[in-house]
Amino acid sequence: MEIIKKFGNVYTNKYSFKECPTYISKERKYKLSGKYNNILTKTGTDNWMGTICNKELDKLIDEHKWKIKILNSKKKFVMVGVAPIDFDINSSNHNTCGWYLHCWGSYLESGPPHRYKAKNSGLSEVDDEIIVVMNMHKRTLKFIINNEDKGTSFKDIPIDKPLYPAVLLCDQNDSIEITEC
Repeated sequence: MEIIKKFGNVYTNKYSFKECPTYISKERKYKLSGKYNNILTKTGTDNWMGTICNKELDKLIDEHKWKIKILNSKKKFVMVGVAPIDFDINSSNHNTCGWYLHCWGSYLESGPPHRYKAKNSGLSEVDDEIIVVMNMHKRTLKFIINNEDKGTSFKDIPIDKPLYPAVLLCDQNDSIEITEC
């Protein structure tokens, strides 16, 4: 026990949200909560705002899995997926970078190089829980929605830049939690 105390805080959940940079627009306010800063709540005006996790997805690990639980959302304007390190947190155009499931309408959306938007994704409406699975070796992303595996959603995701779990929230008081699977 003494050895553990020397390390200070020992976290068991590797998914915690990154503090937004100081240049974030004033209307895009948020708060982080939860034991591991793993709950994100948008407190500012209705306008897209995103963030990434503190920890980069390790390219040496074949498959990464994390769970997103929608705690509150009036219209399900919530997007979950992965984004590169240069993800623009202030962007009102969520198609600028990353690969996402847009929970409203089950859209799949992505930025460059794919510029992909498809409603006919085969994904059902999202209720409460989404498991995101990023396979670094195959460079694929898939979503498991309420325990139903929806298969591969994106292929050939570039991994030349560091990738991070990412979320975007639009409406005030939307709140999500990210945890390990």
